[in-house]
Parts: sequence; structure tokens; C-alpha cells
Amino acid sequence: MPQTARCQISQASALFKKTLAAEELETLAHETRFVQRRRMVTAASVFWAFMVALGAQRMEYISDVLRTLNAREGWSMRYKPFWNRLAKPAFRDFMKALFVKLCSELAVQVLDRRTRSSAKYFSAIYADDGSSFAVADGLRAAFPGRFTKLTPAAVELHARMSLLSDELVSVTLAPDKEAERQFLPPARSLPARSLSLRDRGYIDLRYFEELKQAQAFLICRARTDMNPTIVEVRGMPRRASRKWRGRPLQELHKSKLRKNLDLTVSWKRPNGRTIELRLVIRYVPEKKSWTWLLTNLPVDRFDGDTVAQLYRLRWQIELVFKDWKSYANLHALQSEQASIVEGFIWASLCAALIKRSLAHWAQLVYGQHAISTRIAAMAGAQLLPRLAQWAHKNFRLALFEEILLFLTNNAARTHPERDRRSPAYQLGLRPAAVR
Repeated sequence: MPQTARCQISQASALFKKTLAAEELETLAHETRFVQRRRMVTAASVFWAFMVALGAQRMEYISDVLRTLNAREGWSMRYKPFWNRLAKPAFRDFMKALFVKLCSELAVQVLDRRTRSSAKYFSAIYADDGSSFAVADGLRAAFPGRFTKLTPAAVELHARMSLLSDELVSVTLAPDKEAERQFLPPARSLPARSLSLRDRGYIDLRYFEELKQAQAFLICRARTDMNPTIVEVRGMPRRASRKWRGRPLQELHKSKLRKNLDLTVSWKRPNGRTIELRLVIRYVPEKKSWTWLLTNLPVDRFDGDTVAQLYRLRWQIELVFKDWKSYANLHALQSEQASIVEGFIWASLCAALIKRSLAHWAQLVYGQHAISTRIAAMAGAQLLPRLAQWAHKNFRLALFEEILLFLTNNAARTHPERDRRSPAYQLGLRPAAVR
């Protein structure tokens, strides 16, 4: 094995050890008061039982985790004391703190940007979105849902993802009834020349004004019933476009003009101010519908087709949500104890994140081909028990190398030729380290 790969394996092993060592888990458990004094049940034993139960097998009940814990440790713990431990808010706090720690310590850049490509212009690319699901009806007071008759109790996970690291930056858990935009990061916190991609629930003109001061960019899907004033129309003959200047956008929309357009539109703001933004209208053949995209990207650098391609990168966060629900047991837990439900949610996200991080490091270490995070998510039964064994056996480097090698040999992306036709590839994004 090349010396570079050997060094990367050591680096990856050290990162996982730093986060998942029993001493680190115990320290975090003490800080969150999940473990307050030495007992038979340790933070590490509970953590690995959750990771295996949620990320490596089908889980429906709390007792599934208890059976996994007893089988792994050779114990015969009863259900009631186990439930009592999980019912305390400290369990939720421990799992949430651990997820935050994993996000910050295991992320690594897995996409490179080609020189002079569209993606190279941005310092970072983020996707923001939310994923909701129902919880037990008895939690309607703690987690009121938007659709009170169908799902009286529901939660939404508001997530922020870095596309260059292909990993989550942050997640906020909230009742499904609450509006999305309040969970956005402050515009001033965004890096200069960063790009954010958001769905239409996040449109906020004041936020666009703040982005100008932060020198950051945003593409946000827009509602087709908005009605700003048209300033300029690109995508039609000059003579035809002149007649629309100064007219309400809905007049153009109702004219049933069916073609791709790139407009500048404006809104009146308080104190006599106005704000001008771009509106890119594109037909999406696979959906057989029109998409309106509102953005502050400069016209002279990004044409309308490029704006539409950039927005399609947002689909990556939807794939993360799919992995959560399909391969990390993120679903309604039949418990009416809020702390237990929240703790299970954070534990599910931890299991999903660990599998994703292993896939990233396998790609960076061996570089033979891009690794599919979806296949890695599906391979929880082969990955997480091995990782737990690696932690139990004092983090032997050879065992960690076996895990990464397994992914390299079994989780390659199956259609590299199709990947070359993807928006990411066309925009200049390439898998890092792949030769």
C-alpha cells in the first residue's frame, strides 16, 4: 500500500477514535448528565447498541435496542430500568451533543472543483431543507403537526448540508407546525461568495437584502403566484421584451408565454427602498412542469441554464433524508415520551452520519473509484458491528483498514458514465482523490 494511503488510514482512524472512544463518550455523557456515576451500563455500551440496532438492522420498538444491548454485552437487563434511563432528558441531550460532535469532527471534503468551472467561483455550496414525519399522537402538545387531522403530532428536521463535504453541517429538530425560514442561519454567518440552495418555503426578501451585505449568494425556488414588477426580460427579442417592462409579473404569467426566461424583477421595500433580483424560469421535462428560481447571482457570470443546473444540486440533501428513513430507522416510534422520541431521532442521525463518513474516507484513502453513500447506508449490517468491534478491541488499525477496504470493494458507484452527465459533473465538481 502506498505510504500516502497508509497515512490517510491513520488520520481517519485517529478522527473516529477521537470521537468514538469510550473515554470520549463517557465524558460527553457526564457533561449531559446521562451518566452521573459509575454503573454497569456505560455510555459506550448504550451508544453502540443504538448504532447497531438503528443503523444495521430493522428496529420497531425500544425493546429491539435493549435486546441488542443484552446480546452484545452478555447482560440480562430488564426493560423497565432501561426505559427509565432513556426517559430522562439527559438521554436526548447526550445523543444530540454526540451528533453535533460527529458533524464537526468527521466531515472531510470529498468533492473537488475544477479550475475555471462554475462551482469554483463559490467558497462553499450549501443546501437547506427539512424532512418531516409523524410521531405518536400523544405528543401533539410537544410536537404539533401542520395537518392536525391526519398527523396531529409530527416533527421536522431542518438540515443544512455542505455539498463539498457531502455531509451535514447542522440539524434542528422542531415541531412540524413551525415555519421553515426561522431556522435559517443568519445571513451574516455565511462565508463570502458562498452559495445556498433552498426550496420555496424559505423565500424572504429581507434575507436577500442581508445577503448583499454578507456578499453571499442564494438560489431559492419561488412561488408562481408572486407578483413583483418586471424590470427586464431576457430570453425573448428586445422589441417584445420592452413591452413588459414596468408591468406586474402576473400579467406575463397569465399571457401563457411558454418559454425559458431570465428576468430582473423588483419589489418595493420599506422607507422607499426597492430590491431587484433575478427570476429564472425553466421547464423541467422530467417533471413536466415549470420551475421559478429566485436568485441574486450576477447575470454576467451565470446564465439562466447554469442557475438551473446549480439549483439541481439541492437534490443531494433529499438523498440524505431518504437514507435516514430507509437505512437508519428514522420513523415514528410508538412512544409518547418526548425525550425518548427525540433521543431515538438523534441516535438515528448518528448512525447514518457514521456510515456516510466511512464511505467518504474509503474513497479518499484508496481513490480507486467514487464510493456510493447509498450503498454504504444499506451496508450497515456489515459496517457498524465491525466498527463496534474495532472500538471494543482498542482501535486496532488493521480492523479499521478492513472496514474501509470492504467499502472500496463493495460500495463503488454503479453508473460512473451516468455520473458524468449529472449537473454536478457539468458544473465542474469531481470526486476528490479518485484517480
